[in-house]
Amino acid sequence: MYIPKSPLVLCIELTSKCNLNCPHCLADADSKGRSLPNDKVISLIDEAQHIGVKELVLGGGEALLYENFFEICEDALSKGLNLSFATNGILVPEVMDSLLNLQKYNESLRIGISLDGHTPELHGHFRPEETFETAVEAIRMLHNANFNVHILCVLNKVNIKTIPQYLNFVSTLNISDIRFIPFMPVGRGMQYRDEMIPPEEFYKVLKSKKELFMNSRINMGLHMPWEFLFDPLEKRHPSPCEAGYLRLWIDSKGDISPCAYMPDMSLGNIYKDSISDIWLNSPILRRLRDSSLLKGICSSCIYRDGCRGGCRGLAKFLEGDFLCADPYCPTVSQRQLG
Repeated sequence: MYIPKSPLVLCIELTSKCNLNCPHCLADADSKGRSLPNDKVISLIDEAQHIGVKELVLGGGEALLYENFFEICEDALSKGLNLSFATNGILVPEVMDSLLNLQKYNESLRIGISLDGHTPELHGHFRPEETFETAVEAIRMLHNANFNVHILCVLNKVNIKTIPQYLNFVSTLNISDIRFIPFMPVGRGMQYRDEMIPPEEFYKVLKSKKELFMNSRINMGLHMPWEFLFDPLEKRHPSPCEAGYLRLWIDSKGDISPCAYMPDMSLGNIYKDSISDIWLNSPILRRLRDSSLLKGICSSCIYRDGCRGGCRGLAKFLEGDFLCADPYCPTVSQRQLG
């Protein structure tokens, strides 16, 4: 499989500070969190531009709490990088003037707002219920200001049953893109493993994506490497997880990992390693990319080289080994049930 000479997407957790304390937070964020030094983030942007990174994803914690957030955005966008960031929306009214100063880069900028349900109660399953109206107002403000805004929805075993109603509500906000993120028990969320989506509920949504899009005209950013198995045989085109193939994650301690769902799988640290060296020479990434090392049912699967074992984060968390099969893969779950 083709591996680019550098990650195409670099995700940076600027800070683990947050103005909320959500129980499912993968960053274990709170009001006392740590932040990457501004000069280090600037040097990361310089390196990203130099080695060929195309997109920078800034996160937290709450990214808007980062002291030099807009300086960082301006620096990245002025250097030709595409930029996206996520926020809970609370600070959007307060920083609107600073956001408007970035509008000259509108074609390269995407803003994601967290909204986990179409009612305060559903949104409040993990978050404070009162933040529902705050998030909705932030979405309206950004849309009315002509920003490229999309919605981020963490799927759990409760709200996954209400996706059609959720899409209907989102359509009233004039939003055309949603990224659905299946809940993963990482960070503070480790104690909520029972909130993971039952596989059969997950399959229902994946199988109905085309119908849901036709009914709502909203692009659903929900993809699993093995979902091609639901297609007719002649239309099956597997595509692997991007972790370690197209993207890397850097947390607020400077640790580098394939993705945010594999925080204990450190490839190195920005204070002693370059992104390029990690990408090209990491023994862990070499193993992650070598589909011949996959274990269990994946080792003999005819789609092994395309699917690459599914979500490596799920395999690592649920099976204890990133080379194991993704337990959510239909082939794996059916064999377990059988």
